[in-house]
Amino acid sequence: MRERWKVALAGLAAVGLCICLASCSQMDAVKAASTIHAYLPVVLGLAGDAAAMAPTLDPAAAPAVRAVSAKVQVDLQELETVSGAYAAAPSSDGWARLGATVDALVNEADQGLLAALAIKDPASQTKAKAALSALDAAVHVLDGYLMAARSPAQAQTASSQRVVKLQSVVRYWGPQDWQRVERASGGREGLASMETGLGF
Repeated sequence: MRERWKVALAGLAAVGLCICLASCSQMDAVKAASTIHAYLPVVLGLAGDAAAMAPTLDPAAAPAVRAVSAKVQVDLQELETVSGAYAAAPSSDGWARLGATVDALVNEADQGLLAALAIKDPASQTKAKAALSALDAAVHVLDGYLMAARSPAQAQTASSQRVVKLQSVVRYWGPQDWQRVERASGGREGLASMETGLGF
């Protein structure tokens, strides 16, 4: 899983895309969509890792992990389509679809991580937590790029629709995961704004 992060960061550096915390201009939005599109293979890989790990879990825990992975994979495919379409031809409808898809992914990944933490079998919980925390943090990287390009009003609307508050999941990410989300959010200033907007 850690190799996927290295590949992602190298790929994004090669593309040379940088999202800065700013009001939502079309240029910011196109950069966010392009960066999200470039990062998607890594998140898809992590969702695949979670799905592949599910059969090794306690039979009582496997179906929930499989279900989360499947839902995330479906929405990631949708995100691949809408992010590519928006980057090629920006529109208000495309921006709304992009935001709605990322918001759905965040809710699914957050709920999946919390479901992993509720697994009773200790060995299964440890494996599920490792896989789903990595996936959750990666989805929040996507969210960070989007939030950095959203207007304050858009970010506030998104926060009101979140099922799980950020503080409920970040404590289970590793330090490197947290740093990646911070960078995607535009650094410490952007992350502080994201935390405030999302009820951290």
